[in-house]
Amino acid sequence: MKKFLKITAAIVILLLIFYFGFFKYRQIQSNKVLIPSATHTLYKINVDELYKTFAVSYLKHPSQYSGTDKKGINEKVTDLNTGIKIPANIYLYDLKGKIKNTFFSRFEIVDSLAFKSFILKKLSLTEKDINFFQSADSTICLLFNKKAVALAFSPKKESVKTALEEILAQKNMVKISDSKFEQMAALSDHLSFQNAENLSKINFTDGKIVFSSELVNKWIEPALQPKHRVLNPQSTVSMWLNGKFKSVLSNKSAIASSSVFSKDNFLRFYTGYLDFEWTNTVKQVDTITTYEYNDEFEQVEKKVARERKIPGISINMSANDQEVSNYLKSSGFLDQSTGKISAAMIPLYQVYFKGSNGNIQLSTLSNAKPDLKMESANDFFYLKIDLKKLVKQIPFFDKLNIFSQFKMNAKSTGKDKIKIESELLFVNQDANALMQLLKTWRNTGKNNSLDFNFKYNIDIPVNK
Repeated sequence: MKKFLKITAAIVILLLIFYFGFFKYRQIQSNKVLIPSATHTLYKINVDELYKTFAVSYLKHPSQYSGTDKKGINEKVTDLNTGIKIPANIYLYDLKGKIKNTFFSRFEIVDSLAFKSFILKKLSLTEKDINFFQSADSTICLLFNKKAVALAFSPKKESVKTALEEILAQKNMVKISDSKFEQMAALSDHLSFQNAENLSKINFTDGKIVFSSELVNKWIEPALQPKHRVLNPQSTVSMWLNGKFKSVLSNKSAIASSSVFSKDNFLRFYTGYLDFEWTNTVKQVDTITTYEYNDEFEQVEKKVARERKIPGISINMSANDQEVSNYLKSSGFLDQSTGKISAAMIPLYQVYFKGSNGNIQLSTLSNAKPDLKMESANDFFYLKIDLKKLVKQIPFFDKLNIFSQFKMNAKSTGKDKIKIESELLFVNQDANALMQLLKTWRNTGKNNSLDFNFKYNIDIPVNK
């Protein structure tokens, strides 16, 4: 028995060594890829990490991936018979001088006959020149030989053949390890992209999408020691920002606009702190004026009270409250006796104004009283949206019913640099987030413009 267990353990260890060695080898090989020296932004899809994540999710929650076709993802990709080799990492790049969001890439061809059949039958491309194919709208272009294919995706028609010829022949190319994108090769994130100002990463786990980005900050000067008001954790939406907009610092003498809520006026009055809170739905009574004819056929005014449900919203902003109050009064936007903002300025809801101690508040709640007590934080920006409550309160957002919560925060990481982190949680916490997105996309018919007439489906997790 001991001998059997030893043999079994040895086999398992050898299989694990082979497994991790195989994937490590694929990573090393895929990261030897050459990219154009004119690359402006580099995008990386870590195919192997996605495969491993899907496999672990399937093993943990097999019932989430039920379907008529029991084949795995790898088998399904093979069934497409594209004729191209899928590397451990797929690199896409946009080039300087090309239309924004035009992406290029290069793949090895392992079966030229299968590849040509794939682009003609599945992609429905048309041959425009020898081995140069385009889609009907010219947004997809391919140029290939017996060993490789260079491809381009563009949002609109653009001349890309010269660039494809250089990519296919690997002219004016450099190794990733010798480029400014060197760190991209070592990343294990599912999706990542980098340009001169931004490095971002996206990962898809069970029931959650995690996003992070480190970027050059051109817009906000974060507070050195961020603080914020204590907001209601049960709110539908909570947001706060503690920092000054750089446009304020460079344009303090901006002339006020005629609109109280214009960008110029906001930048004029704002002094470094803003928060927004959407609590539960509240009832608001409005007076509607109509006109009717009396018995003498004279048009008379009639006022009717109307009760409706609206979002309970409060906005607090640090500002010279007396200056803002005077501006609203002089512009005729504020009823001093009631604190109401004129319906001519905000027609949708009845909004009330309060100002004191260097703070102004705009709220749909007539009895809202701002608590100006502040607490310290590491982040200068925070946003949380309870998507379950949002869908219940506004049915218009019913397409978001697969999500439960969205959170985002930002912190300063140095001079003119910030780090943004966010996560999107799903109602179904057992199925992989990317697979759930694909299912929703397919069911709503939004993928018609991208399916390229594929006669192919991936089993997507079922909802609970």
